[in-house]
Amino acid sequence: MTNNPTTSASDTPSLAWLAEVEKVIPAGCSTLAKTPYRLLPGRGAIAALHAKDAEFTDLDGRAWLDCEMAMGTVTWGHARPEVEEAVVARLRSGTSFSVPDPLELTLAQRLLARFGVYESVKFAKSGADAVSGAVRIARAVTGRDLVLATEYHGWHDWAAPSHYSVQPGELGIPQAVAALTLTSPPDDPQRFLDLVRGHSASIAAAVLCPNRWSADHLRTVVEEARRHGLVVVFDEVTSGIRMGRRATCGEVDVWPDLLCISKGMANGLPLAAVLGDRRLVLRGEDVRMSNAHSSESLALAAALACEDLMDAAPIWPSWRARTTTMMAALRSRIAELGLGGRVEVRGDHSSFSLGTPRVADFWTDPFRAHVLATLAERQIFTKGYFVFSDRHTPAQLDAVERAIDAALTSY
Repeated sequence: MTNNPTTSASDTPSLAWLAEVEKVIPAGCSTLAKTPYRLLPGRGAIAALHAKDAEFTDLDGRAWLDCEMAMGTVTWGHARPEVEEAVVARLRSGTSFSVPDPLELTLAQRLLARFGVYESVKFAKSGADAVSGAVRIARAVTGRDLVLATEYHGWHDWAAPSHYSVQPGELGIPQAVAALTLTSPPDDPQRFLDLVRGHSASIAAAVLCPNRWSADHLRTVVEEARRHGLVVVFDEVTSGIRMGRRATCGEVDVWPDLLCISKGMANGLPLAAVLGDRRLVLRGEDVRMSNAHSSESLALAAALACEDLMDAAPIWPSWRARTTTMMAALRSRIAELGLGGRVEVRGDHSSFSLGTPRVADFWTDPFRAHVLATLAERQIFTKGYFVFSDRHTPAQLDAVERAIDAALTSY
């Protein structure tokens, strides 16, 4: 981390806070994706006090246009009144009971009705837990040990070695455990098929993020995985609510055996779900997938309010068209400026970024740093990803596009 050399820790509340927090909390935040080390201490926002719609106010009293929306979890906007009212009403009745809250069944029925292809739901508190639960179920059902991962699927032992470019021992993961996970890059059907065919009797599950695959490639690998008896798991923890009403699988009409969703389900409150047929999902009991807080009431109430909002939305996601045109305009601008080969636009309307082609580590990409600095001058917050919400106005999205264009022009 490099602070602004002209700013001391005592000059601003945020830097004073940073000097204290890094002594007691690893990386300065228990959610590593929010760590101040990835930001611009002394120049950009590093801690927030309150938020409303698509803006937040930081510890130094500055207002920021939020282009990350709590890692895409606050899909309907900060402090959305409909969600806030549902949570407050439930809070007054108790937050967690010694027996189930009927809201759990109500939410399960709403989700099953929305997706229309599944029979059962198992709730969890994080996306990593949901995907890990799906993997446990797949192993129990198939009697096999190996898992085929295709990118970041959470911090748990089975998933982490497939993502981080360090030895398993550095992550505190035994080599014997790491050896149970095979890795294939996203949208590389040949590598995927070679691994499936080479270990067909040993792989329990194939875990994919479908929004990172072309529809044709996705259909090909799903069909081949099923032919060899694998349980197909879609990790739509990030993309599930943000791609469309029925996630990426509904957009492309390719359905997994187990679908994992989380971010945005409860507009920032912790909630995740595994959806599938009864034969699979009900095995969640057998594999002891559980958490004391999986059925707490506040997130359930928030998620039901979000379901109401989605039912009422004429178009979902509401920012799809504007984001698609923005990405197209930025690609054209890159070509006009002769930056092809130096900068590229990645992603889709659920989340996109700009970066240097073939740079392995996004967080050390010099273009990411340039974008952050340029946008911070305009008090637009991003960590390099652009994640919009139902509360971003047309004027705000126009301002974001102009700011990114300025970053391209000055690079």
